Amino acid sequence: MTPTRNSSFELLRIILIIMILVEHGNMWFIGGGYSSEAEHLAKCIVESMCIGSVNAFVLISGWFGIRSGLKKIGALAFMLFFCTVPLLIVALLCGWVSISLITSVDGIYEYVFGGNAYWFVVDYIGLLIMSPVLNNGIKTVGKDKLRTLLLAAYALILIYDFIFRAPILGTEGGYSLIWFGFLYILARYMRIYGSRLMDRYCLPILVAAVATQSILFYCGLIGMRYTNPLILTAAVCLILVFKKWDFHSRAINYAATGCLMAYLLHMQPVLVPYIRRFLIAEYTACGYWIYMLEILSLSAVVFLVAVILDKVQSALYQGIIKCL
Repeated sequence: MTPTRNSSFELLRIILIIMILVEHGNMWFIGGGYSSEAEHLAKCIVESMCIGSVNAFVLISGWFGIRSGLKKIGALAFMLFFCTVPLLIVALLCGWVSISLITSVDGIYEYVFGGNAYWFVVDYIGLLIMSPVLNNGIKTVGKDKLRTLLLAAYALILIYDFIFRAPILGTEGGYSLIWFGFLYILARYMRIYGSRLMDRYCLPILVAAVATQSILFYCGLIGMRYTNPLILTAAVCLILVFKKWDFHSRAINYAATGCLMAYLLHMQPVLVPYIRRFLIAEYTACGYWIYMLEILSLSAVVFLVAVILDKVQSALYQGIIKCL
């Protein structure tokens, strides 16, 4: 019998996608406005707790390493189009979207390829393509040279991207393949060579990083770029916290496969305007505190739907592959 894989990181994936859904509900859909200082502080804390989830997703990939291949790249591309094309057809037939919107390059980019909202998947496909080169390079370069490379690269990112916010490096605040490549190499280094200090104190460092980010963001002194050292530190510590766990659950492993689908589903380009209007109406009617309870419940529902849809699209893809 094939042993069930360790579920600690699968559980982390589920937690991370829920955090992303909550974070988007916290500010991205309804804006950063607030009606009281307590709400302002709460928004800043939620944002600071959840923003590092994207970094953590990429770090998990680097931790285990990626085995790339056309089949895996094709599966991701199929999942993306599964989330855009069928609903686009329905939207066109129902008149939700005008046919004129998809007769331009910009319209095709937005409604067929997901537009900027699906940046994570596109960057991740790029990482899959790059991973064989990255894996071979990491094997070839020793610990000292790899550490020097990471420190030098992050020094440039910190100065030009985080401090000056200059586009010269192309990291774009972390919305880029370059940043994904850096995270991948960082995670491989952590897995292979480790860090005694971070391993020993990962939980208090995590709490300190989130608390500091929350205070600085509340005071308007720091932003929420993925390249932010506090956000990066929190994501790294989260990985180190979960790597200490060792348990097995087939249910968690099964559910975790729907994480990427949940991301694609709640950022679906046809649905986003309707989701935004609905959430703004709920926020206005209920107030922030009740609204956030609703967001938690809606996030769980979206995730459960995503698990089901992921199994459907996976079966379709496997069927297509067998027919080719």
